[in-house]
Amino acid sequence: MIRQHSSVVLATIGAAVFVATSPAMAASENWNSRSDPLVAWEDGDRQALAYGTAYTKEGSLKNHTYYRDPRAGGDAVYTETDYNLYVQESSGDSHWRGRCCKDQSARDDSGDWVDQYDAWYYANHSTAEKGRVYYKVCEDQDWSPDACSPNPWVTFNL
Repeated sequence: MIRQHSSVVLATIGAAVFVATSPAMAASENWNSRSDPLVAWEDGDRQALAYGTAYTKEGSLKNHTYYRDPRAGGDAVYTETDYNLYVQESSGDSHWRGRCCKDQSARDDSGDWVDQYDAWYYANHSTAEKGRVYYKVCEDQDWSPDACSPNPWVTFNL
């Protein structure tokens, strides 16, 4: 009897630990890489490079990027991250809210890989079912529109 009780207690403790730690666990997805970066092109030349990891952690959508100017000393480069939530309304309808909360890194023209952390706290949106992290890299140009990469995204279940 004691043995049975012990195994039930251990199973219950194991389930409680799993439930208690599940919300803190992070989901993540790497996008591109140092050897195959996201590229901002202009006139056939690489203007800006980036790669990183999008993830969820402790009620936030996050993006850790590395970016670099492949033509050091020219116009500076930067990364940009946007966020979006898929929410359920009181009517029961669910939809994407639309991009919000733009984060941009500092401008850099050193030619070195620079790292940047961006985050947006979504946990106060209690009906959020999914979240998206959009990312791109650009060259900051004074007299013309910035040369930017495509703007892909990663979607997470929240």
